[in-house]
Amino acid sequence: MVFLAKAFGQSSNFALRFGTFSVNTFVDGTGIYDEVREVGPHAPDGSYCRLSWQVRPRNSLVTLEWSRIDEMTVVGRITALPDFQIALETYIPFAPTNAWGLPGVYSLAEEKSAIIGRYYFDNVFGATSQLLVQVDRPTIGRGTYPSLDNLRDTMKGAGVLVESMDSDASRNAAGLQFTTGNAHTAHFVAIIGWDKEQLAQKAEALLAPGKIESILKEKSETYASRRPTAHGLFENAPEIIGNNMFWNSLYAARTDGIFPSISRKWAHGAGWVLGEWDGFLGSLLTSLEDKEQSWATIRAVLSAQTVTGLVPNGPGGGSITSDRSQPPVGSYCVWKIYQRYPDLAELQWAYPRLKLWHEWWFRDRGDGQAWRDGNHDGLLEWGSDRGSSESSGGRGFLIHAKWESGMDDNPMWDDVHYDPKTYTMDLDDVGLNSLYALDAESLAALAGILGKTGDQKGFQADYERIKQLVREKLWNEQDGIYENRYWGGEFSKRLSPSSFYPMLAGIATRAQAERMVHEHLLNPKEFWGEYVVPTTPRNDAAFSDQYYWRGSIWGPTNYLLYHAIDRYGYDEIALDFAAKSYKLFQSDWKTDQHNDELYHAWGGSGGGDFHYTWGALLCLIPLEQMLDMNPWSGLRFGVWNPPSDGDFRGASWKGHAYDVSVGPHKTVLLRDGQERFRADAGIVVRDYTVSNSGVSAQVNSERGFRWTTREFEEGMVTPKIDGQSQGKIKVAGGSVSFAVPRGEHAIEIARE
Repeated sequence: MVFLAKAFGQSSNFALRFGTFSVNTFVDGTGIYDEVREVGPHAPDGSYCRLSWQVRPRNSLVTLEWSRIDEMTVVGRITALPDFQIALETYIPFAPTNAWGLPGVYSLAEEKSAIIGRYYFDNVFGATSQLLVQVDRPTIGRGTYPSLDNLRDTMKGAGVLVESMDSDASRNAAGLQFTTGNAHTAHFVAIIGWDKEQLAQKAEALLAPGKIESILKEKSETYASRRPTAHGLFENAPEIIGNNMFWNSLYAARTDGIFPSISRKWAHGAGWVLGEWDGFLGSLLTSLEDKEQSWATIRAVLSAQTVTGLVPNGPGGGSITSDRSQPPVGSYCVWKIYQRYPDLAELQWAYPRLKLWHEWWFRDRGDGQAWRDGNHDGLLEWGSDRGSSESSGGRGFLIHAKWESGMDDNPMWDDVHYDPKTYTMDLDDVGLNSLYALDAESLAALAGILGKTGDQKGFQADYERIKQLVREKLWNEQDGIYENRYWGGEFSKRLSPSSFYPMLAGIATRAQAERMVHEHLLNPKEFWGEYVVPTTPRNDAAFSDQYYWRGSIWGPTNYLLYHAIDRYGYDEIALDFAAKSYKLFQSDWKTDQHNDELYHAWGGSGGGDFHYTWGALLCLIPLEQMLDMNPWSGLRFGVWNPPSDGDFRGASWKGHAYDVSVGPHKTVLLRDGQERFRADAGIVVRDYTVSNSGVSAQVNSERGFRWTTREFEEGMVTPKIDGQSQGKIKVAGGSVSFAVPRGEHAIEIARE
């Protein structure tokens, strides 16, 4: 827990954390990461948070709950068996753990289970900011140390905290060691301020019997009541997403923002790490609950943009990857977040950066060569630039061009070559060109919001240009699917989920989509099965590797593929795909509370980093199956003939709160707590639009149903189905109802 403070124009930061000792084993800091067994609620504002971990070889859990009750104060509770020894550690954040001579000094309060921290300021004499940390349990050990490493070494060695014998007077860390006693609980208070006596009085009041218990109960209930929820079908999906994302939230000093790093395990040294498409897709996950962290993530990614316009593969607190970008999903994600939280200032900041990035791909780099169109055929390839500036992980070879794809070691790249003159692969890539088209389509929509009609027309033209080229050059009629193509003209036969991205971008014709879906996606020898969708087809020799991007299942590719299916109206398949994605995530989550980086397609178990943020995209898919908004379908809700009832409550779009309930015999939409639409069947509604002239939508249903709308208070309306009038109907009790036959239909309800 970090207190970010400033005084006299200078930083005054304090931090505390917890470690646990049992059976000669001490874990703290990064060591707890691998031992986490409950990733509990974590309110974006810190009002209530809970986490549990174990100390091997024991299975009993230590549970930490805390609440930020105001800008100066945190209170918390630790629950553990009485023989666990708890170490509360204080230190100076944003500095190496073994650093000496920092501006903060810690000391122990006399005859109390408390630590006092002081922070000094340049050219300010006498005044110091202070941190008081106090527990309500007697200590069995306590001490101050030159560094956090010294404190940890003491615990790992002697197993008890004692005053450091080091002669240096600087004490940049301090610790209290205690047990929970017969009550199995201990409580703590951490406060910053200026006056030690006032801080002590406030701490004593908060540590009064029952006080912190009451605070945590109230904060827990308040947070639970305001966050999005799902029940029945796709139970707890929003809560799972929020718990995982906000547990990974960190402070990024360079951008002065708080947002989730891709993984806490990666977030040391420089303090935060993002991947480009990891970050953009992660912003969709946080947007379920929190505007600030979603926009902060977008700012962090785009703030790393280079002078050429490239948005790097790896923005972070340290160096960046100046040689390579990653899949261009940013404009699509920004469009979706703007629909949830229409902040014009944020959009105006992001738009020119997104535009510059889009233009970078084909821009002349200065020698007549486009950055990523190596063979000048109007289509893009993945690449990595050569140069003298530092780029994290190296630059200018095939391996780095593979990393730009975001699908690092996928077998699609096994037979490609890197051209040292163009800095690109010798392969026109289906996925990249499709995502570039999606980027153009999304930028056109963003330009329209901002009233930039010239830009809007330009992006629409760019979209049509790349759409036509992909159709002409990358569709293989013989194989019935879009395929990557070598510069020599031959198609690559190595498929992946990105082979379906022409559907995501609206490039594929209806006939092409039919072949792609039925001959390849639903083919159990290639992509379909109990565990979907592998990043390498099952009939590819590399599928058996099941290593990283060679056959495993990943959240981002599943998410993008889901929207490809949904865009073409394959509603029955989309539901099945969403259910399989949700079930795949649930297996490891229920067992170990893991949000995995990847999942193995031969048995569904997780792999890679097991607290990696974008695994939760597998839970976003089913939620967006129930309720979503995108540039081509507008507001979309409902599930095609669901097997059971379910509801998704608390979604936000354009300043309104939406709830949707689905089931075999119902589809209900509420806006701001008021029912607006009801059908007596499980149907899908797209482009649901309410205007002064009436209501319009596209619907798809397996059977006939009755449409009931409550968007009119009184008067007469004329419903039309596929342009055919159903006669005038009087609004009765604010409701209008009429029958709709099975199948796909365009609905209009015009005011008279």
